[in-house]
Amino acid sequence: YGSYGIVGAYKEDHDVDGSSNSYKSTAGAAYIFTDDGYGNWSQQKLVASDRGTGDEFGYSVAISGDTAIIGAYGKDRYGDYYDNAGAAYIFTNVDGTWGETKKLVASDREQGDNFGWSVAISGDTAIVGAHLEYEGGNNAGAAYIFTREGDTWSQQQKLTSSDREADDNFGYSVAIRGDAAIVGAYQEDHDVDGQSFKQNAGAAYIFTRTNNTWSEIQKLVANNRDSFDLFGFSVAIDEYGSYAIIGAHSEDRDEEGSFDNAGAAYIFKNNWYEPEP
Repeated sequence: YGSYGIVGAYKEDHDVDGSSNSYKSTAGAAYIFTDDGYGNWSQQKLVASDRGTGDEFGYSVAISGDTAIIGAYGKDRYGDYYDNAGAAYIFTNVDGTWGETKKLVASDREQGDNFGWSVAISGDTAIVGAHLEYEGGNNAGAAYIFTREGDTWSQQQKLTSSDREADDNFGYSVAIRGDAAIVGAYQEDHDVDGQSFKQNAGAAYIFTRTNNTWSEIQKLVANNRDSFDLFGFSVAIDEYGSYAIIGAHSEDRDEEGSFDNAGAAYIFKNNWYEPEP
C-alpha cells in the first residue's frame, strides 16, 4: 500500500531481537517494509504482544494506509494448549514506527474456529475469516467485520452465507474495499439456486454495507463449475465493488483441453452500480 509492504512469516520462532531465549516454535512474525521514495526499503519485524507456541502469527496479512492487520489462526484462548480459536492483531504506524494497538477475537470464539486464517482491511474496516467456525454445521465457516471509531476497534457484524452447510469453509479467503466485501467458500457444493450438486466446486459471496449493516447480495459460481475446482480459494475486490476476481486453483479445463489442477481465475463485473469516472 503506497510506500509500505507487509510480509508474513508464520513459522518464525523468535521475537524481534532474535534471541535464543525468545524461542517459541512457530509463534510467527510479520515484516513491514517501507520505501523511502528512492527505492531503498527498510524493514521492521512485528510479533504479537502475547506471542505463544503454535500461534502462526503472520499466516495472513493485509495493510491499508498506516494500519496493518495480521492473522494468527493458531492462537489459543487460554495459554498454549493448541485449541486454535484464533486471533488477529492491529498494528498502526506512528512517526515511522509500527506498534500493536488491538487484538481482535470473535465474540463467539470457540476451539478450532481458525479465526485469522484470512484477513483484509480497508480504511477503518477489517474483515477476518474463520473458515472452520461451526455455525450451520461443522466447518461451515464465518467471517467477522470489525470497525474503528477513533482509536477503538469493535466487532460490527458476523457474516455467514445464506445457504451455509457443513464443510463449506466459508471465510477461507476474504477481501474488502470500502462498503463491499467478498468471502470465498471453496468447498461449497451447490450452484446459486442451491441445486446442481458438485462436490467442492466452490463459491464466493458478495456483501455490501448500508447504514452499518452488511447484507449478502449475491452468490457467485463459475460458469463452467465442476467438482473439486475449489473456486473461492482466493478472492479480491476493487475499490467500488465493481469488479471481483476469484481463484479456482484446481480447475482442470480451458478452451483447448483438460489439464489436471491447472487452475483458473474468474473476473466478475458488478452490473448494478457504475462508479463515477
